[in-house]
Amino acid sequence: MSASLYHVDYEHLRRLLRSVRVKAGLTQVQMSEALGVGQSYVSKLERGENFIDVLLYARWCQACGTKPGKVLDELFDRSAEVRA
Repeated sequence: MSASLYHVDYEHLRRLLRSVRVKAGLTQVQMSEALGVGQSYVSKLERGENFIDVLLYARWCQACGTKPGKVLDELFDRSAEVRA
């Protein structure tokens, strides 16, 4: 897999993380406070201008009240559907 920010799997991850955040009722500002980063960093992650670190990913999921594995399962399910 390419490490490009524009790879289709990374695009799916960004959409999924945003969806998880919105479903949890968190704004970008609230998410940035939970992660200890600036709001612009959250925005750049969701827009695909930055990679997400694995520990930040785990904290993102935790802030949204979901398990990181559950989100990854959904990501891989979506990727499999696209490839089918």
